[in-house]
Amino acid sequence: MNRSAVRSSKAPPAPSGPPSASRHSRSRRWRFWVLVACFSTPLLGLGVAGALWLYERRWLGWAGLLFLGGETIAYLLFRRWSRRGDRLLPQPPQVPPAEFSPREQEAWQVVREYEGRIERGEIMPTSFEQLLSLGREILERVATFYRPGERDPLLAVPMPLLLRAMEETARDLATITADLPLAHRITIGDVIRGYHLSQKLRPAYNVYRVLSPLWSWQHALVRMLVTDRLFALTRETLNQWLLRWYVDRVGYHAIELYSGRLLLTKRIDDAPPLSSETAKILGEEHTLQTEPLRILVLGQVKAGKSSLVNALFGEVRAATDVVPTTTQLTTYVLERPALGGKVILADLGGYEDPSATRGRTDEVLAEAVRSDVLILVLSAVNTAREPDCRLLAQLRERFARQPQLRPPPVIVALTHIDLLRPPLEWTPPYDIITPALPKARSIRDALDAAAAELSLSPEVIVPVCLRPDRIYNVEETLVPLLVNMLPEGKCTLLLRTLKTLRDREQWELVGRQARAAGRFLCAFSKEMVKKSLVQVLAKSGL
Repeated sequence: MNRSAVRSSKAPPAPSGPPSASRHSRSRRWRFWVLVACFSTPLLGLGVAGALWLYERRWLGWAGLLFLGGETIAYLLFRRWSRRGDRLLPQPPQVPPAEFSPREQEAWQVVREYEGRIERGEIMPTSFEQLLSLGREILERVATFYRPGERDPLLAVPMPLLLRAMEETARDLATITADLPLAHRITIGDVIRGYHLSQKLRPAYNVYRVLSPLWSWQHALVRMLVTDRLFALTRETLNQWLLRWYVDRVGYHAIELYSGRLLLTKRIDDAPPLSSETAKILGEEHTLQTEPLRILVLGQVKAGKSSLVNALFGEVRAATDVVPTTTQLTTYVLERPALGGKVILADLGGYEDPSATRGRTDEVLAEAVRSDVLILVLSAVNTAREPDCRLLAQLRERFARQPQLRPPPVIVALTHIDLLRPPLEWTPPYDIITPALPKARSIRDALDAAAAELSLSPEVIVPVCLRPDRIYNVEETLVPLLVNMLPEGKCTLLLRTLKTLRDREQWELVGRQARAAGRFLCAFSKEMVKKSLVQVLAKSGL
């Protein structure tokens, strides 16, 4: 007999649990059936009594037809509303989140594939294991998208970040399901017990379905044609709704995790910290703690950039001499309540200046990448738009090579509209939607030509006049359009400052971990010294 056998033979038998626990379980089961009987017996008695009353008065057939009509209408309405865009339950968004970069939007299409398969009924997990397997499959697809060269991309993330992604996913799903009726009262145990109870009662229900036509064929017909289908559609709709939200949240946080957007101690939608460069621009008297929006004004020489800056401030801030003065970057601090407070307004020199160096275009592109909103100033009377088209093409190419960034929204200020034909006419405001006056038609033609040459939407082009005695359409249209662009500009700001936020978090974590390691080493050293002294004293007999 080997040693393990001897050890196992001497081991005492495992306790089967206290008798009180078994009695308590039987007591709870007995109480449950008593409650079920108390609730169901009056309802069944009332139904039987009502059916007998209707039968005695020969109204049972009409009541059955009325019930059948109501159930049919309910089934048709529920089926129609469940397939429309405005469904009864809140659905996951069909478009990528606004804060996603082009790279994240491409990864989002992977998640949308699974939502489409759910819509077509191709995915319908029937167990908790299958649900977990689906979540793992989505994680693997997203991880492979971002790390195609990794041997095991699913595990190429730190454990704390993985746990943070799981925490965020669970929080979102809890928020979504909290609005379901009695979701805060029904426990998981109640759901499991209800499922087991339904399985136990299914044979009896099947017998009832077979025998019910013998005493009420109308009720059996209603149940077969309407009620069963309505219950099946309700169950399918609810299951698909929960599954769609599950896939949506798992996919969203998987993208956050593997794209590097997820931070351990901060959130990307938090206000980014103020950079040292912006602090220098704001000066010593500023009170801002977060990075403001950065608006870049750019355009050809004498297009009206400095005049636009003055019009936005409502006073002379930039020189507007005949000789171009803004050959380098000039920054201003613009404070407007409509723009959310203070913003950085940067003015660049003309990028087609023949005296400028070849690196001027690279300087303009680098500054555009560091900005959140671009205001491109075009002269309506200058048809030489090749430098502007070339700049926008190079800007699109630059962001195509950096898909983790989001290109800033572009607004076009079409200046010098007062010089368009007829040049002597100036009686604003002008209706360029349905132009009737010759000047209005000229403005509309110039706007359409600029939109076609620059491959931009006419909705982002604003015709303005910037002469001090003829200021027109700046406060009326340009500033409101800039306000409407703020949400998109803030998304660009968050992605632009993500690296700074991540680097700051890394240093904070390194400092916190170093302090924790120092405290551990200090406590460990004290304990070792204490034990050594005890041993020395014990050997010396003291």
